[in-house]
Amino acid sequence: MSGGGGHEAPPKPAAGHAAPARDPYVEFAERIYVNLAARVYGTLAGGDAKKPDPKALAAFCFKLVDAFEQASNETPRRLAEIEARNKAAVKLDEVDLSAVFKASAGPKPAAEPAKK
Repeated sequence: MSGGGGHEAPPKPAAGHAAPARDPYVEFAERIYVNLAARVYGTLAGGDAKKPDPKALAAFCFKLVDAFEQASNETPRRLAEIEARNKAAVKLDEVDLSAVFKASAGPKPAAEPAKK
């Protein structure tokens, strides 16, 4: 087996040009879509079965990513990370700055006349 399979490597970007950053959310949905599409539309998937619309399958993949992210945010480790981040964050609505404003609102000294 030569392993060629007719697939070519994707073209690499020219030197000096950065490839645009890919959204991990979209990449995850794309990986799910590729795997599901291979199973649903593949030759071993049974020829008599009705196959879903590719666009509907893609929308389903994004719903799966949403569900995965929600479930991962409910794990004990992620909950601990969120709690630690919230404790470390400064909440501006809970900071009392009245003393700072009182000090700056005090009487202003009279300007001295300029000497010649």
